[in-house]
Amino acid sequence: MKILKDLVKIHNENFEKKVKTEYFSEMILSKQYAIYCLFDFMDEKENKIFEISEIKNLVFEKKIKKILGYIAFYGTIESTDIFEIAILKSCQNKGFGKILLENSIKKLFFSKIKNNVSCDINFFGEEIFLEVCEKNLFAIKLYEKTGFEKISVRKNYYGQNKNAIIMMLKIKL
Repeated sequence: MKILKDLVKIHNENFEKKVKTEYFSEMILSKQYAIYCLFDFMDEKENKIFEISEIKNLVFEKKIKKILGYIAFYGTIESTDIFEIAILKSCQNKGFGKILLENSIKKLFFSKIKNNVSCDINFFGEEIFLEVCEKNLFAIKLYEKTGFEKISVRKNYYGQNKNAIIMMLKIKL
């Protein structure tokens, strides 16, 4: 499946730990994850449009030009975490991360609440958490622009002298 290969490419461009397609196929099949992608579509008139869609709900009659990025949420009965977010290297620093982050949060929380979707996993909490390497200043700036606040530090989380900053966003429902 082309989408899985594109997700692997984006992941492997952005993260030290390299993965294969099984990494994403397992997430897609799990009820604990919700993955949203920012797509660069060509519509029937060959107009370029951008759309954020959950992978499980894709409409395949549109022509997918490329995936610009993805975000994976991880839900438990206690919280919702941003498990990963990544933008294609060639598309970074163009505002796509902010678009993906803000719109996927809206889609995840508000569409499921509006449609009264019930599931075993809680994606409906009032807070979203994430961990980010304290040296990833671009990501931290993006999260702060989106309303995330620093709440804690996990020492050596990513290895020796590689601390994680824990951030939280309060959802206004």
